[in-house]
Amino acid sequence: MLKSARFWIGLVVSAVCLYFAFQGIQFDKLIAALGSIDYLWFVPASIVFLLSYVGRVLRWQLLFSPQKMRFAKVFNALNIGYLLSNVLPARLGDVVRAYLIGEIENVSKARALSTVVVERLSDGLTVVLVLAVTALFVPNIPTEARQGAMVVAATGIGGLVFLLLISFQKERGLALLRRLTAPIPFLQHPRLWRALESLIDGFAVLRSPRPIIAVVFCSLWAWIVGGAVYWVVMQAMGMTLPITAAFLVMTVTSLVVVVPSSPGYIGVYHYAAQLTLTSVFAVDKESALSYAVVVHAFPYLWLIALGIYSMGQEGLTYQRLQSIQTDTEEN
Repeated sequence: MLKSARFWIGLVVSAVCLYFAFQGIQFDKLIAALGSIDYLWFVPASIVFLLSYVGRVLRWQLLFSPQKMRFAKVFNALNIGYLLSNVLPARLGDVVRAYLIGEIENVSKARALSTVVVERLSDGLTVVLVLAVTALFVPNIPTEARQGAMVVAATGIGGLVFLLLISFQKERGLALLRRLTAPIPFLQHPRLWRALESLIDGFAVLRSPRPIIAVVFCSLWAWIVGGAVYWVVMQAMGMTLPITAAFLVMTVTSLVVVVPSSPGYIGVYHYAAQLTLTSVFAVDKESALSYAVVVHAFPYLWLIALGIYSMGQEGLTYQRLQSIQTDTEEN
């Protein structure tokens, strides 16, 4: 990990974002904003967070269809994956949880990894769709940004339909893509084509309408209810903003974390949330940064707690997880 260029680039990016987030901050106001939190709001916030999380567990379970996966085992593997993604760079937790569910439920690890790829793609598409809808109801967003969100959403839907069509005729579809991309050397890398094959294999489980509808519903449930968490945290901090502010912060921060950063997206997440609130909703920098700190820490701590719980449930030690991580990196 320490030898990875991406790891060190991520640390630099996070440090730069933290610098800009704290630039011009009056620390007495920041401390006052953090000290004014009404912690009773964290009870409904926790309930809403867990309801949102159930949607994620069900969606991953559905992606293995028609194979039946035990909810508790999917829940535990997902928890452990998120825990590791919070403390390790490059979202290694996603690879580890695919490996884990493969061992626990006796399913092909390649198949498990393909479901993770599809899950991440569905997350990205759902976030863009929610952003596009949210942008329609936020008057202060520039017209160009609103139109850009619509174009990205339409492109995402088109790409999804294209992948679904290819999954029905995998070999022919890949052969066609190879011919179309032949003039472009950097698109001929074997790892790129292996990743594309895994993605197509993952979409193969969605060839019947029922799984497609169920997965779409679970994705929408996870993100829409997840947006409510952001709004409840605003209430805990006494911020009188419309619910569109919560959804805009959620979608913007979810998109910017693809930028290389430290584990847990520290800095990148906080600066993006702060900038969204100050530039679009005229929130002062101290209140915006305090909100960014709390709304980031709240699910972060929940996911760590759930991950530790699931490690105990599965009888996994930290040493065992390290060995699994090593195996996945070597493979």
